[in-house]
Amino acid sequence: MQRLQKDPYTNEDLAGIAARYDDVNSFKKNEKSAYAEIQRRGLLGKLCGRMKRRIRSLTNEDLAEIALRYETRTEFMTGDGSAYNTARSRGILNNICRHMTRKIARSESYTKENCHIVAIEYNTRADFQRGNCAVYRVAKQRGWLDDICSHMPVAGSGKKRKVYVYTFDDGFAYVGLTDNIHRRKKEHLGQFRKKRSAVLTHIQETGAKFEFKELTDWLDATEAGQVEDDYIKKYAAEGWTMLNRRKGGGMGSRTGIFAPNSICSLVTAYEYAEDFKEKEPGIYEYLCNNHLYSKFCSGLKHKRKGPNYWTLEKSLKVIPQRETRTILQRSQYQAYVAVKKAGLLGDYYPEETRPAYKWPIDKCIKIARTCKSRRELHKKYRGAYNVLWKAGVLEKLIPSQKYWEKYNDDEKMKIIANCKTKRQLHDHYRSVYEWLRLAGRLDEFFPKCLSKKP
Repeated sequence: MQRLQKDPYTNEDLAGIAARYDDVNSFKKNEKSAYAEIQRRGLLGKLCGRMKRRIRSLTNEDLAEIALRYETRTEFMTGDGSAYNTARSRGILNNICRHMTRKIARSESYTKENCHIVAIEYNTRADFQRGNCAVYRVAKQRGWLDDICSHMPVAGSGKKRKVYVYTFDDGFAYVGLTDNIHRRKKEHLGQFRKKRSAVLTHIQETGAKFEFKELTDWLDATEAGQVEDDYIKKYAAEGWTMLNRRKGGGMGSRTGIFAPNSICSLVTAYEYAEDFKEKEPGIYEYLCNNHLYSKFCSGLKHKRKGPNYWTLEKSLKVIPQRETRTILQRSQYQAYVAVKKAGLLGDYYPEETRPAYKWPIDKCIKIARTCKSRRELHKKYRGAYNVLWKAGVLEKLIPSQKYWEKYNDDEKMKIIANCKTKRQLHDHYRSVYEWLRLAGRLDEFFPKCLSKKP
């Protein structure tokens, strides 16, 4: 038997708890359940917007010290994600992680045994994919995933469902099916959504004790619907009063924090997309990965910085955090432009003389003669291709292919005569169109219309 859990928080209760704190970090640390409930209901901006946030100001030396605490990049990212992301954005991640070892460093090491060693560290396939995507992808491509993940419990999905039952000591029962048994139990006890289920309503009205039982293992969704309906009829025939409001077999919809109604309530609590991305990173990532961002977040505004935001003073403060001008240009382009306009880019990032060509031209010529076309040379030997192109000898070694030469002059004229417009010739015989255009004879065969519109 399970005991009736405490009633969920009301919005007034959450507002009263949040009013006791002035700092988000202390509120999150001391009131974990209340903070989580506020986050689920999309009230962070309303109840915690006035609170202060601690901002970590980490130098490159601080990031290097933090990185020394971890042995792998995965542990670094999991243990201190903000420091990991800061180091990656500044372009110093490789430098401060040189002491770290990779569990599987080369493609030759992706054996089934090594992949199994990595998979044992995770409890679910989702955690395995998020924690070590490279090993997960290799195992999936080579057909090892079921074998190395045999220790992981099977989770439901849109194609897998499980049938369960709630029985009460007053003779009532409820039969249902779900793709996530743990989430569904919480929903029936009112911990996730505002709408009360038939189970929660019966508990609150009668106070009856209940027992939860899983009736089946994971079944196909189509089969599970029929099994649920059979169990409803079975319990009704045994004398139980069923709390089911509709006939069994319905697949339901996705519920929980990723349900459409829950996402809409979260999004409407924010005015700007930047605030939503910062305070709801999990929901934001889910929407982006499933191509749903434009559907739910089209009404959010964007904080646009004015043209004079990046002054020279602000731009110079960013420079110590960027090792090269390329990193500065990619991460903070407006700051890069401001420093460049002031003529100070060379003072902070002196230009280095570029080394000579890596490929000797004699070697490039030998390589070019082994290739049948420029495309093959460019694809296989990009460096040799660039050397020959800059030296101006590429045309002599591999002449550019004139793809219209597959037609003789008579065939070209027949094709032109059969086309009524330039557009028709362009769409159906592009090579002949290019030959005619380069010869400057397009207007000869397709004169421009000189008539004006009335």
